[in-house]
Amino acid sequence: MELRKVIIDCDAGTDDAVALIILIAAHKTKKIKIMAITCVSGNTSVDNVVINVFRTLEACDALDIPVFKGTTSPILDVENAKIAREFKFHGSDGFGDIYKDIPDISKLKRQHAVSALHEITSQNPGEVSVLCLAPLMNIALAIKLFPEFLENVKEFYVMGGNTTALGNTTSQAEFNFYSDPESAHILINNNKKKLWLLPWETCLKSRIEHEWRQNVLGKIETPCIQLLNDIEEGILSDEKKALSFYSPCDALLAAIFLRPDLTTDTVKQHADIELNGSRTRGQVVIDHLLLHCEEPNVHLIQDIDTDIFKDVLLFAADPFRYNLSNGYRTAVR
Repeated sequence: MELRKVIIDCDAGTDDAVALIILIAAHKTKKIKIMAITCVSGNTSVDNVVINVFRTLEACDALDIPVFKGTTSPILDVENAKIAREFKFHGSDGFGDIYKDIPDISKLKRQHAVSALHEITSQNPGEVSVLCLAPLMNIALAIKLFPEFLENVKEFYVMGGNTTALGNTTSQAEFNFYSDPESAHILINNNKKKLWLLPWETCLKSRIEHEWRQNVLGKIETPCIQLLNDIEEGILSDEKKALSFYSPCDALLAAIFLRPDLTTDTVKQHADIELNGSRTRGQVVIDHLLLHCEEPNVHLIQDIDTDIFKDVLLFAADPFRYNLSNGYRTAVR
């Protein structure tokens, strides 16, 4: 059976690192094929993102995966972008500001990430899923520069937004969509392919206890887990940052891509992005009452199975010891 092909678009904070480790484990065990990792500014500058991606690839012994540097700033560099840049949940460098060295990034491709998104999907029409773990500037520019890009993509998986005004960057806003609402709007309103949307509120439904993260997952002696232990230490020990449960959002999306049965409640909805609200800019707006009679444009993931997520994390930590069971796509109501 032909492997599922995927491009990972990321901004390489600590939760992106967990997602990359999950997907690289599946790549190395020939469950998927990572066609590229495209980098974009978000949690930190795009230059830091490149460094963090290569540091993760090195820890996972996966330096054969192509990496492309992408967009440096939002489409509209307005107040949202300034607030997002100052957020620095993952430290100023995205990895907790613990490293003094710089990994070898000589394998970074010269081609721009937006061009790579177009080229890879056009060479593999209808075969490449795009996992969006970051603000959506690379994706939006690919749509605008290459109109056929949307025709060639198989499907999108997106971590971002919030549907009940529960925020993590401001009181009402989720980081990825708040960083560049226009890019999110471009994707949501132009895409005709399946789009699986994992909002912030669903990520908060993780029930993985920090004790399990530290004393079960954290005790697995592999280089990738040592990397996670190092970069997550500051966040998990900071009472102002630590959530009640271990909830690496981007990792949840990666796990859902590999194990679709991790999603226990998914509904079709028509969504849009608020661009003008003084407090709600960047929020996902759901047409609950179907007042506009629009066709559904997202598969909204509303609940998850924490035990399956644990299984995926163990597989990622040591894929040749732990098995990743084949999942199934839950029925969308």
